[in-house]
Amino acid sequence: MQTIEIRNIGPLVETGNVPVSQVMLLIGEQSTGKSTFMKILCFCCWLEKQVMIGGEGIVSKYTHYYRFWNELKKYHHLNDDFLSDSSYIKYDGPAIQIEMDGKKRNAKIVRKANFAENKHNLKISFLPSERNLLSSIQNIENLYRSKEVDVLFNYILEWGEARAQFDAAHPLNLVFVDRMKYHFDAKNGDVLTLADGRSKIKPYYASSGVQSALPIQVLATYLAAEVETVAKKSPAEYLKQFDNLDPKNVKALLTEWNNFQNRSSYQSFHMFVEELEQNLFPKAQFELVKLLVGLLKQMEKKPTGYKSTVFLTTHSPYVLTALNVMMLASVAYGKSPERVRELGLEEYVLPYGSYSAYCIKDGRFESIVDEEYDFIKGDFLDSVSEMVDSYTFELNSIVYGGAEG
Repeated sequence: MQTIEIRNIGPLVETGNVPVSQVMLLIGEQSTGKSTFMKILCFCCWLEKQVMIGGEGIVSKYTHYYRFWNELKKYHHLNDDFLSDSSYIKYDGPAIQIEMDGKKRNAKIVRKANFAENKHNLKISFLPSERNLLSSIQNIENLYRSKEVDVLFNYILEWGEARAQFDAAHPLNLVFVDRMKYHFDAKNGDVLTLADGRSKIKPYYASSGVQSALPIQVLATYLAAEVETVAKKSPAEYLKQFDNLDPKNVKALLTEWNNFQNRSSYQSFHMFVEELEQNLFPKAQFELVKLLVGLLKQMEKKPTGYKSTVFLTTHSPYVLTALNVMMLASVAYGKSPERVRELGLEEYVLPYGSYSAYCIKDGRFESIVDEEYDFIKGDFLDSVSEMVDSYTFELNSIVYGGAEG
């Protein structure tokens, strides 16, 4: 089981040993560490990928000169003051373990006993809360400059790859707005076709909701389509894999061929999305969640043997409710597949236990999944209701009578 534990980094005090599920939700007030947790987990997943597909030098590179923390903080814009002598990270992945104990120590990276069988290639994408910059600032891909490769720079590069898959002949039907399509044109750039089928605008002129949600659907659809496709490599890199093998040893050749296929083609995708709900009406939030779960379901049907994952941070009760519907569909499917199929939800049914959700309070993680009834509890997210009810009662007393004075 893939797990991560974080202590004393930024606002995070102690997460405990957190299992990584197919769909993982984090809620909490502002500045409680949701993004910090997701950034660290994303970086650990990325580093594991580098170790799995890279050469021997990767482990040495990230276990010397404090490179693990230095690259993590530069890439994800974390402050040096986040780290202290008591800071701790332990990541236990499918193929490696990473451990960092204190700011004055280098990270340790250990290949697991089953490393050779488990190493594989995968797609990872982090969608920051600033994602609508791609639409709200024209030509940002030409304007954004960074001395280092950071999360925004990489996001812009990923966007360039993803949008090229949707041309005028193969537009993307957007799920979060009625009858709108997206495609990329080499001459005109990003194009939205409106409901009448004729009018076309750039995302720059679209609503803030479209600007925020468009990258999520485009990148998620692209990532899912990349699974089982071959990663870009030069012919020399392909041939290098077999240089040291005896051509007469058929078993060794077959083993290396299988391992090579796992490394050369993408076996899964892993998507990290900050605040999916940005600028979106509740129905649009629901449709985006449904889309992401549906893509994970599609990956379940692929014979790769590796699970794809989606990680979300949110302040929205509607994102939570949408996930509860998906969880309930999984439970209901176990009782009556036919009725779930009639509702049109069969293609969104993930295996039992695929979901997890946590709130962060005072720097500590607390699971908010009701294990008995298998749903995400909304009490924490709806904590403002008590205050609203109190004010409403007192103000109604003033307006309609019954208050003293």
